[in-house]
Amino acid sequence: MLLIIGHGSPDPVGNAEFQQFAQALGQHLGVSTQPCFLELAEPSIGAGVDRCVAAGAREIVALPLFLGPGRHQKRDVPELLAAAQARNPGITVRYGAPLGPDLRLVDALADRATETLRRSTVAVADDETALLVVGRGSKDSQSNAELPRLARLLSEKHGYGFVEYAFQLVVAPNVGQAITRCVRLGARRVVVLPYLLFAGVVRDDIVAQARAAQGAHPDVEILTAEHLFPHAGLLATAAQRYQECIDGTATMTCDLCVYRQRADADDHDHDHHGHAHHTHTEAHL
Repeated sequence: MLLIIGHGSPDPVGNAEFQQFAQALGQHLGVSTQPCFLELAEPSIGAGVDRCVAAGAREIVALPLFLGPGRHQKRDVPELLAAAQARNPGITVRYGAPLGPDLRLVDALADRATETLRRSTVAVADDETALLVVGRGSKDSQSNAELPRLARLLSEKHGYGFVEYAFQLVVAPNVGQAITRCVRLGARRVVVLPYLLFAGVVRDDIVAQARAAQGAHPDVEILTAEHLFPHAGLLATAAQRYQECIDGTATMTCDLCVYRQRADADDHDHDHHGHAHHTHTEAHL
């Protein structure tokens, strides 16, 4: 049975989009699916596992819908899954890798840029148009480092010569700072690309930051694209992460992981810290 894990949002629109995606993924895969949330919405991860067990599941594929390998992916979710497994002895939980960066998500961002540029009302040359990929931001430096990589993939795979990145919160540059950088580099139009799965307060804040930047740069056209859902590339990426769990090939990028470093320093097994296994094969809890 597939346990699909969303972050959760105080915005019911974002939670509803997640529920729609979970249903679509289950139908696409032809498997029974139980959606749940890390926080801010119900059911919780623990309740989700309990529902899977109550439905007769003995093997559960836990697929986290996170775009990067941050603290939630590495520590918070594994700890909650381990606690749920302890309450339900005899079940097997296979833990999936984060969704991105994946080339299908890069393609999705390119499509969002193309859609948004159709709304442009000014004639601006391509070399004066900047794409600005905006992620959530994290206290996990490895997770943050994925965003510049994604921007580079977008630039090279689709021939854009002017792709920058920013973070909504936690670390710099924020949206306004990154737009100012784009303008200083010669941009007369900036397309803000929220690297987010669903609607919610994070997207709303990105839009607000872009609007504030428009006031600071009245001679520059600033457009904000839609987030990733419901792009087909998102569904295809999640389906692959599920299949990797089934095949035993789910991998985590662990070499720079702070939890691995702590575990090595303490000479403990990584699972003691709630991290998914570092065997670079399938991740069991």
